[in-house]
Amino acid sequence: MEIRKYGEKKILIADENKQIRDINDVYVPATETEEEHKPYYTSVIFLADNFEDSKLNELYVEEDI
Repeated sequence: MEIRKYGEKKILIADENKQIRDINDVYVPATETEEEHKPYYTSVIFLADNFEDSKLNELYVEEDI
C-alpha cells in the first residue's frame, strides 16, 4: 500500500496484484438468521484530510487478488 498526495488530498493505492479492505470487514458465512457477508475490496481509497499516516495498518489490510 502506498499513500500518494495530490496537493492537499491523499489517496491510498494498493500494490500491483493486491486489493485493500477495511480491517474489520471480514467474511461471515450465512446462518439461519443472517445472510452471508463478503468483504468489500478496492484498489484505491480517498483518505480524509485529517487522516494520520501512522494509523494506516490499524485500519486497512492489503491482500493478494
